Amino acid sequence: MYACFADSIQPDKLDKTPFQFEHKLMGHPALELSNLAQVLPALGERVMYSKGMAQLGANFDRAHIDHQNGLSIEETIDQILTTQSYVAVRGPENHASFKDLHRSMCDDIARLMKRNGSGTLPTDAEMWLFIASPNAVTPFHFDRFSNFLLQFRGSKQVAVFEPWNDEVIAPTQYEAYTARSDRQMHWDDRMDRHAHKFNFQAGQAIHIPFLGGHYVKNGPEDVSISMAIFYHTDVTRRFRQALIINDLLRRRLSRFGLAPSAVNSAGSMDGLKSGLYPIVKGIANLKGRLTGAKADDASEGY
Repeated sequence: MYACFADSIQPDKLDKTPFQFEHKLMGHPALELSNLAQVLPALGERVMYSKGMAQLGANFDRAHIDHQNGLSIEETIDQILTTQSYVAVRGPENHASFKDLHRSMCDDIARLMKRNGSGTLPTDAEMWLFIASPNAVTPFHFDRFSNFLLQFRGSKQVAVFEPWNDEVIAPTQYEAYTARSDRQMHWDDRMDRHAHKFNFQAGQAIHIPFLGGHYVKNGPEDVSISMAIFYHTDVTRRFRQALIINDLLRRRLSRFGLAPSAVNSAGSMDGLKSGLYPIVKGIANLKGRLTGAKADDASEGY
């Protein structure tokens, strides 16, 4: 039934809880290191790389700026086994060798969405590649999308937290990153008691729910190659819009000592907030055109 995912996947669990399953893409030629050595230099600024990180509380978004490894991307890939490096590639589907794979994954996700009632087609679907030296760490963070993570080489431990848990990520953090790309995350080892931990091997996949916090520790034995696809369903898109409006409301109301109810909580009026989003964004875009500035989102910068 599915081209990329095991037919045993359970659509009812999507965006509710993380889970592990098998994928069908082992041996795909696009994911071979020989092909990646040609693809990555061609993708230019879509390729970000750094020294391998070690701290769960590091700033993941700035690693390629703050922790450069001193090598070219060609040297990094050629020496990835020994240089303690980390490579992240945004949108490899922009290269011809990944286009069919991207299409197949979107088709599988569309089937899952139809089965669980969250829509008919994924939107904003974008692939990411991650290539890391042994023992590299991906710091604790969350994404503004639903996510499937597939492993192709090496092993890792993946810790995933269920979304909407205030003891792990505060509502204000969800809002700030969704609206304004502010993703410096606080990490406390005590939060680990909430994690679902997966020992992740080549041939396996994990579903990371929308807004589910997670971190990754690569195994010591080999280079890790994994690929993710991020996307929105109709449901997660509405939550995203409500979070952006909530961030705007929180900043405006704070001067009066008031605060809106958190998204996905009792009395939060998420449907109304989501409905306001296109109106607020339209006003922001009009203001931007009048002032000569570009408004990327409903809030003050995305």
